Amino acid sequence: MRFSVDNRLFGIFPGLKIGVLVAKIENRSYGDDRLERTIEEFRKSFRYERPQEHPHIKAWRDAFSKVGISPSKYYSSIESLVRRILKGGPFPRINPVVDLYNAISLKYLVPMGCHALDNIEGDIRLCFAKGGEPFIPIEGGETEFAESDEVVYKDNREILTRRWVWRQSHKGKIEADTRDVFMPIDVLEGLPEGICENIMAELEQGLHENGYGIIIHKDILTEKKKETVFTL
Repeated sequence: MRFSVDNRLFGIFPGLKIGVLVAKIENRSYGDDRLERTIEEFRKSFRYERPQEHPHIKAWRDAFSKVGISPSKYYSSIESLVRRILKGGPFPRINPVVDLYNAISLKYLVPMGCHALDNIEGDIRLCFAKGGEPFIPIEGGETEFAESDEVVYKDNREILTRRWVWRQSHKGKIEADTRDVFMPIDVLEGLPEGICENIMAELEQGLHENGYGIIIHKDILTEKKKETVFTL
């Protein structure tokens, strides 16, 4: 299977990095995913009046604007996560692997995705949609269709994530019986040096220490390396 990033994106964001982890997982029993501790620490340490004032979230708002996505209408996944936490109240548990990557995403304030590979058709691309490709939201519901030139994650037939890091699909939903997953880490230019590598290392360690799974492929795509190939 191949994962690639459209060269047009690097033309707009030459310093973009996409971390890639492919893992075989066991997603039924909880270990110590640190989600609750991370949330508590985040609420205590967040010093901005509004989420969009944080440099990492502001960077995504600027990036969305550059590719024609309204940042006030469509929040990046990390901004949505922060807004939900700052509202207070209990944060929903989903499943061990998803809760682990949510904790790490929150710690570094970097969007992360996780897609079940069972139903993926062909290769995966981060690219500009042709327009009209189908998408079913992760919570289910009516089929939507991508807009022309919308930045998306997609396989050969369907959209896996609309508006870059806004919303994932039902097709790639991580379930208790999911075994193979593709996890992209979207790191914009201007973030601290080494942050992509640190996130990947921490996620790999968390999977291993909790018995959640093992990494079978890892890579970082950049302007100089736009694709990676892996075998399940």
